[in-house]
Amino acid sequence: MPSPPRWCTVVSWTLPAKDTRAMTETMRAMEATRDDVALVEVPVPTPGPGEVRVNVASAAVNAAEGKVISGAFAGRFLHARTSPRVLGWDFAGTIDAIGDGVTDLATGDAVWGHLAFAGSQRQGTYAEYVTLPRDAVAAKPADVPFEVAAAAATCAMTSLQAMRDYGRLAAGQKVLVIGAGGGVGELAVGIAKRLGAHVTGVCSTGDVARVKAAGANVVIDRRSADPYAGESAYNVVFDTPAVASYGRCARLLRPGGTYVTTLPDGALITGLIRSQFSSRRCRFVQVASKRADLELIGGWLSDGLQVTIDSRHEINALGAALRRQTEPGRTGRVVVEVAGGW
Repeated sequence: MPSPPRWCTVVSWTLPAKDTRAMTETMRAMEATRDDVALVEVPVPTPGPGEVRVNVASAAVNAAEGKVISGAFAGRFLHARTSPRVLGWDFAGTIDAIGDGVTDLATGDAVWGHLAFAGSQRQGTYAEYVTLPRDAVAAKPADVPFEVAAAAATCAMTSLQAMRDYGRLAAGQKVLVIGAGGGVGELAVGIAKRLGAHVTGVCSTGDVARVKAAGANVVIDRRSADPYAGESAYNVVFDTPAVASYGRCARLLRPGGTYVTTLPDGALITGLIRSQFSSRRCRFVQVASKRADLELIGGWLSDGLQVTIDSRHEINALGAALRRQTEPGRTGRVVVEVAGGW
């Protein structure tokens, strides 16, 4: 090929790369830190094969948010250290998109469930959308409001799996529910009754009537009686707020009985070791969102399983919702209305 004449200048250029960031669809979410909460824009998740995407209508606040935000030891097992860090686990909403292989749900279907508590968890329900495996959600009963389903999701699943699976609670057995006036505790009382157990609930004075209404056979007011005074009385001790320990509760258990707690800490490690030399077991519940369990609990909710809602906050008031979770005098679950609250 001949060289170009001297007067001809050869010009070359490179086409600019496409700005894929501008093409990425984003959604609104709320980041929570030690200092404040803030509205952020994050990519909309895409459902993979066997997954669904849910447009979140309602969410709820758990003790887990506080553990993560404060940097507590347990928090590292609950959510990834992402930036921005979008928290929230419970949800109820509608299917927005489905991945390949999902044939029994369709866009527009109302569903509920909760995200996994895991150090690898990067999503949060304080956002417009979340994606989950199809078997981690269930159809929401039509007669159960979105806010009630969201309020019940994590607490009910934790209670059911802690007592039935980890505690091996069976009909006719006795269970002690510590923290029966709390979000997990109230649902634990009602679920234990539906499992056919005899239920003793421990709570503060102001919660006695509500715990009785939830179905407890016996209620111990912790301000006027010592709930740890008995011996060999229960098949299961469920420490819902993780405030006791295996060492403190083992004497309450019958041989073959189980102490179950909800959060990992140093006392749990000690309890797990001690229980290896005893007929009384120590367990830590690692709750999972399972379709079959959600369907079971959904039926109970339709049938009147008690879920008390303390307060409702729009997503733009998430800071107030998080503060309410830790305030004295809270009665029941703190709900966050995600849809339309931005």
